[in-house]
Amino acid sequence: MELGMYQGAWWVLTIFIIYMLGMLYIGYICSKRISDTTDYIVAGRRLPLFYNVGTLFATWFCAGTVMGGAANAYLFGNQGVIFDPWGAALCLAIAGLFFLRLMRRGRYITLVDIFDLRYGKRMGLASAITLAIGEAGWVGAQLVGFGSILQVFTGIPLGWGIIISTFVVVLYTYQGGMWSVTLTDVVQMIILIIGILILFPAVISHVGGWNAFVTNAGDWADIAPFAMAPTAESGFLGYTGTTGWIYYIAAWLSLGLGSIPAQDLMQRALSAKNEAVGVHASYISAIMYIVIGLLPVWMGIAMYEINPNLTVPETEMILPWLAKEFLHPAFAGIFVVGLVAALMSSADSALLAAASMVGYNCVKYLKPGASEEYMLKVTRLFVPITAVVSLLLALYAATIYKLMVIAWTIFLVGLFAPYAAAFFWKKANHTGALAALLAGFGSWVAFIFYYLPSTMEANVGVIEEGVVYMDWAIWDAVYLASVPGFIISIVTLVVVSLLTQKRDPAKPLVDVDGNPLPVKDYLGLMHIKYAIGDRWEKLMERKSKGAAA
Repeated sequence: MELGMYQGAWWVLTIFIIYMLGMLYIGYICSKRISDTTDYIVAGRRLPLFYNVGTLFATWFCAGTVMGGAANAYLFGNQGVIFDPWGAALCLAIAGLFFLRLMRRGRYITLVDIFDLRYGKRMGLASAITLAIGEAGWVGAQLVGFGSILQVFTGIPLGWGIIISTFVVVLYTYQGGMWSVTLTDVVQMIILIIGILILFPAVISHVGGWNAFVTNAGDWADIAPFAMAPTAESGFLGYTGTTGWIYYIAAWLSLGLGSIPAQDLMQRALSAKNEAVGVHASYISAIMYIVIGLLPVWMGIAMYEINPNLTVPETEMILPWLAKEFLHPAFAGIFVVGLVAALMSSADSALLAAASMVGYNCVKYLKPGASEEYMLKVTRLFVPITAVVSLLLALYAATIYKLMVIAWTIFLVGLFAPYAAAFFWKKANHTGALAALLAGFGSWVAFIFYYLPSTMEANVGVIEEGVVYMDWAIWDAVYLASVPGFIISIVTLVVVSLLTQKRDPAKPLVDVDGNPLPVKDYLGLMHIKYAIGDRWEKLMERKSKGAAA
């Protein structure tokens, strides 16, 4: 699969420059809306349904979903993408059903607030550090992808592509905070969907249409290409028996539950106009995520029909190759901007998330009683600081995506249990929560080494005959270990909290002002009319008039 220098580079570069200037202009306009930290971090809690869907979908639908989805589907079929988009969509549905109403009702500014108010400052600080590391690594991963795409289509060196993307994302995020992130995300969502919808029909047509695609579908690992569960012949990703089922559970849990205690997800709920908006935005985004997210997956499977001889590293560039081969340069330019949009929409959200937690929450710890103006300045300052850290990771850490996945897995094994218990178990206390974080992380690391010998044995000869492909061996062990780590985190939280009730009484669940937070009616079972407000009345009025006519 030869990529080389793209003949339509000037088309791509021109469309790309127009897009970048548009993003900077939106950032400038949004900067005029900012008056305090609430405006900057959660858009004044005023986002309507359309904007909430736009920013949530665009944030979730990252380069890993697009580029990684196609690559994993080429290699393993549908089993390779249980993590994402299936697990990620599950996360959005679970968050909407169980958590978003309570988060919005509490009027928190960041996710760290719930750990702080429910468990105390030490747990708040520990969660802030854990979450910020994950978000910074996530930004770095997006920047690497951004630079790679620019290099392929325009010839711009990788380092310069990363630096350019960092500058633009930092500038509009610094200026307008959540307002900038939201409006740019909406634009990026539209461009991304258009780009994918342009390429998908061209690819399916090339393999003979939909029926031929389904009939001839295959994948590199020779697993049933549309299998949703372990199979009798291949298990899950080549692992059979109990190990295969543990891996399958890990695939669903890693994003399905691990991404729930994530600032960039909860920041959208906290920015919603009301509880109903946050809930329905999550449901709509989950549906869109599956519908749009499966298109790159199917293109990856189609690529196996086109060329079954790609090397493992080459699979990461399947979509750019397809765009070069099957699209006019003008449409390829739109598709490239769509990929860039996927990267930037995730990077800006993670950048603001990390800056919010470090700038806003840490200021409260270090300087109690700081003014709104001071906290806004510090939060803004941490946008470029976080970006510099992410930029250094992107430029110098070749395994940045893997490091990022480790950080996100910590959320599952260390933070999910304390986060869920904060709302739904009154006896959860500070000691139990901190012990759950440490025990979950520690046991996860221990089980990685436990599983590693067997995963090394399973990955002999993947790239070279008789040689272990350590990249896959390590990541198989990382995911397998997350299941026992997650279970140990839950057990530790319960046992330690019960044993320490007398010396460490559990704190009550309160909102951002310290008032008791009612848990009643927490389920996200709300009519959509509460999310669209006056528009529902107008819609019903129009419908009744039409029926009368």
